[in-house]
Amino acid sequence: ADVFTTDMDDSDVAFGKTERLENTILEVDETYKPSIIFVMASSISAIIGTDVESVCFELEDKVDAKLIPITTGGYTGDYTDGIERTMDMLARDVVKRSEIKEVGSYNIIGNNIDTYNFLSDVEEIKSLMKNVFNLNVNTVFTAYTSMKDIEDAGRAKHNLVLRGEGIKAAKTFKKNNDIDFYYGRPYGLSGTMNWIREISQEFNLRPNESFLKEKMTMLRKALIGYKMMTRELKNKKVVLVGELDTVLGLASFVEELGLLAEKIIVKHSVSNSLKEIINEKYRDLIEFDLNEMQIENYLSNTETYLTLADGATLKLKNKTQVKLQIANPNFIKHNVYPYTPFVGLNGALYFIQSLYELEKENMAI
Repeated sequence: ADVFTTDMDDSDVAFGKTERLENTILEVDETYKPSIIFVMASSISAIIGTDVESVCFELEDKVDAKLIPITTGGYTGDYTDGIERTMDMLARDVVKRSEIKEVGSYNIIGNNIDTYNFLSDVEEIKSLMKNVFNLNVNTVFTAYTSMKDIEDAGRAKHNLVLRGEGIKAAKTFKKNNDIDFYYGRPYGLSGTMNWIREISQEFNLRPNESFLKEKMTMLRKALIGYKMMTRELKNKKVVLVGELDTVLGLASFVEELGLLAEKIIVKHSVSNSLKEIINEKYRDLIEFDLNEMQIENYLSNTETYLTLADGATLKLKNKTQVKLQIANPNFIKHNVYPYTPFVGLNGALYFIQSLYELEKENMAI
């Protein structure tokens, strides 16, 4: 996307003037002729209360582009609130209403660049949907997607929601385009098979059982092998730190591997509606929105076998034997190869391989 600023000065800030913003919108519309202009307040203008919605309303008859105000500035909520609002805004204001549905197509909602390993995870989701249900992806919200793709998202037959922040957008899709949705993120053998069975029931689809049988046989061997390697561990405790859907999914997977989820730390706030759908098994283990000092205090006083966390958390003082990055921020990795997922059947296999390698390094030390 092309990004333009209004170059505010002191008088704009002090008096809340919007002439620069209005002139910028008119100039961009005339010069570049975009179909859509998103208008967003900067940190300072959001704090002083610049009303971008009113500006867009006043100018909508003077420009050819569709003006869409972004009103997530200021101090309301954290980054996940912005992600939820933006995906819903796209579903509400950009996606065109369509009575025609492309049979065998679906949208992916919630594949965003803030999620670690998003490139590989979305490729695994697409591969699973193709091999298991013979479905093709229509639009991905929102990484590496064009505005034209988003406008045409209403033509899809189904919606897959990969993170809780996408549920609101999926409900908007249901209201405006009558597209059913399924919310879930598949981790591990059991988790992925449950995900497939539930999608099959929700969308009335028949899975490719021969494909699943072949993959399950391979994955079961890997699961058994890992359990054998770690069978004599006295401390099998695992701490997981990251975004909600990732840590919950991996918590279930590590227990499938014979380990014990000891603590789950979600590094952002979560709505009450999302808290209500968390598996009761993990509700007593979860803490939300802890600061770095609180996390380090816990890690430095708790002996664990495995810590699955973001790059910043893995740098904190800790008493863990093995560490694996599963979330952002990212300081070391540079993931450009899109076939090393953590989700799905191939993701489970790759995750086990990663743990094997880390355990061998730990034993060598």
